[in-house]
Amino acid sequence: MGNHILLYGINVEELKDFISKSVTTGIQNFLSQENEKQDQLINVEEVTRLLNVSKVTVFKWKKEGRIPFYRIGRRIFFKKQEVLDSLKKIERRIV
Repeated sequence: MGNHILLYGINVEELKDFISKSVTTGIQNFLSQENEKQDQLINVEEVTRLLNVSKVTVFKWKKEGRIPFYRIGRRIFFKKQEVLDSLKKIERRIV
């Protein structure tokens, strides 16, 4: 039968409960995946594309402490959500 669900012998309340649980599970899975994406590490090139700035600007902001970074060996990485949050702070200073 695969992914087919037989509704024989189920009342309306049981069906509502089943749908509610299925939707809740789907939303939780989606939010979990979004949180994982936000915590993902990105490299300098990805930051330049994300913010539409040059590498020089990214390194300047890193040096000034405007955007947090992580060093793994000799490589530099950034958390995507932290970069976006930092950009909001930078924009507030400008405005």
